[in-house]
Amino acid sequence: MADLGLDLTKTAVLAMDFQQGIISGNAMAQERKVVQKVKAVLDGARRAGVLVIYVVIQFREGFPEVSSRNRMFSGVKQGGRLVIGSDATIIEKSLGPVEGDIIVSRPRVNAFYSSDLQSILSSKEAHTLVLMGVATNWCVEATARYAADADYRVIVLEDCCAGISVEAHDFTIANILSRIAEVSTSEEFLENLK
Repeated sequence: MADLGLDLTKTAVLAMDFQQGIISGNAMAQERKVVQKVKAVLDGARRAGVLVIYVVIQFREGFPEVSSRNRMFSGVKQGGRLVIGSDATIIEKSLGPVEGDIIVSRPRVNAFYSSDLQSILSSKEAHTLVLMGVATNWCVEATARYAADADYRVIVLEDCCAGISVEAHDFTIANILSRIAEVSTSEEFLENLK
């Protein structure tokens, strides 16, 4: 196992979009048993005293956050999906959250955009981000790109991510995330918590 050289007091684990309305429709996540791996990471992180942050995407009733110019989220608006309080926005029950975990809500793909994530990380003095999420080629990639630009150390747990397809996941890991982040696994991360 590789030594990730983690300072656990300066590390935050981000579990992104593990919401019922997203995870239930992702075949790759189901096939790879991503939720079970994420649960192991979250449980291990909590035991080690590592900050756990859930990032969810959701919108107010009426979607005032969505411009008609936003091609991607206009479709979400038209479908009336991911409204705050709907079943689709509820975090997968087996994952938590538990007392002490933080939930960050944002209205776009990148976890930092129009959310209080930056303020929370700054107040906790966290400079290493461990990313897990669905989809690899959307929220994980967008968040990793921003975090790398903002000089965070970024670690992506490959087996705790799932793309919109296996091909999209593999391409994003090999051609994008491996260039801006360290790519690791849940097993390796958990070993580094001991």
